[in-house]
This record gives sequence, C-alpha cells and structure tokens, in this order.
Amino acid sequence: MSLDLATAKDLAQKGMAALRQGEGAKAQSLFAELIAAGQADPMTRLMLARACRLSGDSEAEEQALDQLLAAEPNNLAALLMRGESYARSGDARAASSFYQTALGVAAKGAPPPELVPSLQAAQAFIRARGEDFKAYLQQALDQHTFSGIGEDRFKHAVEMLSGERQIYPQAPSVLYYPYLAQRQFFECEEFDWVQAIEAETPAIKTELVSLIEQGADFQPYVEAEADRPVRDFHGMLSDPSWSALYLWRHGKPVEENAARCPRTMKALSQVPMTYMGARTPSVLFSLLRPGAHIPPHSGMLNSRLICHLPLVVPPGCWLRVGNETRSWEEGKLLIFDDSIEHEARNTSGETRIILLFDIWRPELTEAEREGISTIFSAIDQFVDLPEG
Repeated sequence: MSLDLATAKDLAQKGMAALRQGEGAKAQSLFAELIAAGQADPMTRLMLARACRLSGDSEAEEQALDQLLAAEPNNLAALLMRGESYARSGDARAASSFYQTALGVAAKGAPPPELVPSLQAAQAFIRARGEDFKAYLQQALDQHTFSGIGEDRFKHAVEMLSGERQIYPQAPSVLYYPYLAQRQFFECEEFDWVQAIEAETPAIKTELVSLIEQGADFQPYVEAEADRPVRDFHGMLSDPSWSALYLWRHGKPVEENAARCPRTMKALSQVPMTYMGARTPSVLFSLLRPGAHIPPHSGMLNSRLICHLPLVVPPGCWLRVGNETRSWEEGKLLIFDDSIEHEARNTSGETRIILLFDIWRPELTEAEREGISTIFSAIDQFVDLPEG
C-alpha cells in the first residue's frame, strides 16, 4: 500500500504528537503504518524505535534499530539506543560495543545537544565496565602463581589490557630497524661499562663547572640551518631554555671543547658509542633552564639508545619515555630508546645539566652496526646526479 505525500505527512505528524504526549502504542502503530507503506527512511525507523520503547515493545524496538543500523551503521542516535537496549537485557558486552562505536562517531564531530546526556551515560557505562573487568581480572590472576615470567613485563601487559597504560610503539623519523624489542628504558645492570663511567661523575662534573666558569658557549639545541627550510620544532627553534655544548658533533670531536674535558673523553672511550656517517657520535652537555619543557617527540632511529649521565640535577626534573616517567639522580645513568615518544621538564627554579651520548642497541651484531653506518654514510654523501 502506497500513501500520497499529504497522507504520509499527516501520519508522521500524528505519530510525533503521540510521542510527545507519551502515547507509545499509538505512535508505534502510526510509524509502523508509514513504514509498511514504503516510508522506511532512517528518521521514521528511529521514531518507530522510540515509540516501541515507550510502549514497552522491546522486540519491535530492537528490530527497528537493527534495520536502521543496517542502512546507516553510524547513526549516532540508533547506536546509543541499541547500546541501551542491550544494557537493559543484561548483555553488557554488546552494550559496550555499541557505546564505544557511538562515542567514536561522536568524536568525529559535534553531536546534537539532545544526545549529549546519552553519550555521557555511555561513557559512564564503559568506565564502570572497565572497573568491573579490572576487578574480575585481578581476582582471576590472584588465583594463580606465575613463576618464571618477567614481573614488570607481565604487569605492564595487564595494565595495557585494562587501559591503565598506553601503548607507545617505536616511531623513528628516519630509519626503522625491524624486530628490536619495544623497550622504553634499559637498566644499568645490563651494561658492563656503566659502573666505570658513573664512577667518573665527579671528574666530569668538575670539567663541566670549569667550562661554565670560563664562559662556555652553550647554544640552543634546536637551531636553524642556512640551507634548509625553517622548521620550528614545537616552538623551540633558537630557544636557549634547552641548550647544548658539544664534545662530539657530526661524528667528530669538537676539538676546543674536547681538549678541555680530558677525563670526560677518556671515560667515553669505554662506551660503545654509535658511528654513523656524519651524524654520530653525538656527545653534549645538555642544559635545561628553570621551567623549561622539551615537548613530546621521537628520535631518528631505533638502532641506538640515548644515555643521560646527570651532573646538575635540582629536584623537580623528570624524563618521560612512553608510559614511564623517571627522575634524574646525579651520577646515575638513564638509558632509553628515543625512537619512542619522550619528553622532559625542569619544574625547579634551577638549571639542570646532563651529559648526553648515544650507544648501539646491544642486540645488534657488529655486521648490523656496520650496515647501519653504511646506510647513513650513503644518506649523508648522496647528491643529485649531474644532468646528462
């Protein structure tokens, strides 16, 4: 049975009026008649679902919503209503799935104001389910003793599963070397040279202080290059709040500075520093002024690790790598993968200074290290071929 436009419009208006007056059964009948007559547009199906809910006909409500979502999978109102219907029936997993999809759709634009309360209820439902799951999971884990597994690794896996810990993958800007473990920090006990260089902290600090007293020329870490476009790294271009004094730069010692730091250079001779074309080794005193913040960023490759030997460290200074934050302690190395997002901040009223250098990932063979060095040498030496 088909309806002329005037009749269809009249039925729709009567259905809306019945909804406003709380007459669910009457509204359901009117919208069902419209749909049976071929007026099965998404809005009519949505109104039918609302009428069915008002009349208490859950089966018809679910059918109307399923038909609407088959035609419009991202219909926000229908997704929320379907989540609510599953929640009423006790199927919390299905409800969460529809709620999460609805929240994802809402995040792409400004949702209609009338749906905001339902979106907030969906968020609350998902949070509550998350807490219930964490409690249930912990109860299950408490019933078992897991021997022979990495405690931190297992703990972090559980935290990622429950949403307490974010996943931060390696994201180098230049070269990704595959199949290396995604580790944020490495522990000092893993390297046999650490104790020797940590023992040199007083001597290295003495050389640093002498440099400062002699007017050491610290320069902003982020500097413009005359033959390159200006790239303002997170607003830090030419910003002296993060400054550097190099002992090695572009793969070579900075002779003037290196000559004034013999103990530091000798200590570094024990370290497996990287050698990659004209890029590394890179060794510098890194200075962070009071209140300075190095924004989140990732380094150029994941085949090296960055080492920080803290020399002048007031309270309130920290380094975040991925989802783990550590504070610097004078004379105690921090070793991390800088291809994972990291940031640093000095919240104190004093200057923080560390000795920064990079080393090879310990998993790499000598042949792999040579290969990576060759790659970067080729990158540095490459120029456009002359025209024929």
